[in-house]
Amino acid sequence: MKRILGLVLAILIVAGAGLFIWESQSFVARVGTWKIKKHEYMFFLRAQKITTESEAGLSDEQKIRELWNTPVEGEDPKLIVMNQALENAKEFKVQLIKAAQDKFKLSGKDRKELLEYLNKSLQTNENIQYVRNDLGLTLAQFRDMMLKSELVNRYAYDFMQKNRDAVPVTDEEINAYYYKNRDTIDTVTVSHLFISTQQEGITATQRQEKKQLADSLYQRIEQGENMATFIRDYSEDISTKENAGLYSLTYIDVEAGLEYADVFGDWAFDSAVGDLELIESQYGYHIVRLEDKKGLEDKKEMIKSTIQAQKMNDIYYQQVQEWNKDPQFNLIKNEKVLNRITRKSFPVN
Repeated sequence: MKRILGLVLAILIVAGAGLFIWESQSFVARVGTWKIKKHEYMFFLRAQKITTESEAGLSDEQKIRELWNTPVEGEDPKLIVMNQALENAKEFKVQLIKAAQDKFKLSGKDRKELLEYLNKSLQTNENIQYVRNDLGLTLAQFRDMMLKSELVNRYAYDFMQKNRDAVPVTDEEINAYYYKNRDTIDTVTVSHLFISTQQEGITATQRQEKKQLADSLYQRIEQGENMATFIRDYSEDISTKENAGLYSLTYIDVEAGLEYADVFGDWAFDSAVGDLELIESQYGYHIVRLEDKKGLEDKKEMIKSTIQAQKMNDIYYQQVQEWNKDPQFNLIKNEKVLNRITRKSFPVN
């Protein structure tokens, strides 16, 4: 009996030792009593690595190897990225902890919909290879990270919505934002009827016929005939023909030379709603009518919401930083596992 009992105890001791070894290898750090698992850290490490290489504009393997083996102000760049990734992983874990403490969860419906979307996106070989090779994760680990990321996003949104009333936006702030960003806020909408003169081998006679057609259509529209009908029957602007020839533009579109915006963009912003014009360009003849114009008064609520969202994002970020400083969330590294995973993620000399 004693021999049997001794054998059982020996088995339990060995099993316990094996469990301890496995457990100690399953995480890279602790945040309080919570663990940052290997795949959670890997997600942030690889993302930080990819971002750094992309910002450096590198794709050549030799240059990438040089990047990670060249000290930055005396520091190993791999350690810099490791510490940043670990800090990002800690912030992520802290938000998961706060969500758990507040009993905030994804609904069964939300989880199901997200998993269906992920499973669909992971049917392509390109996405599978990205997850496995670039991120270094299994598909199950990637799904886990996406579910957790969605939880964090929704928790942050819920937090911000609850604090929305405490974030006022003044008229002065709205005006300041508008005048700083009006190139992307002010919009005009025009109807565009296009008669092209860019056909290969077009003769002077054919060009004159095109001009006569444009003049005739312009006069008929000016006299009250239906411009949308003429656009349907005559316009050679294929991109908007099925949309009654409508273009909506901002100043940025005009400056960037969006298709035909350089032809009638300035005219549209200087005109009043209902104005009609025939413009000749290198492309042909453009009959344009200003249908709508929106500026500060029309966009006030949109601007207010944008400013409010920025403020709430700042408040939430500051709150996360405060949570991070809480002693209950002190970071304790599992050095051996952390260093081993980090080394494997970078090219050797």
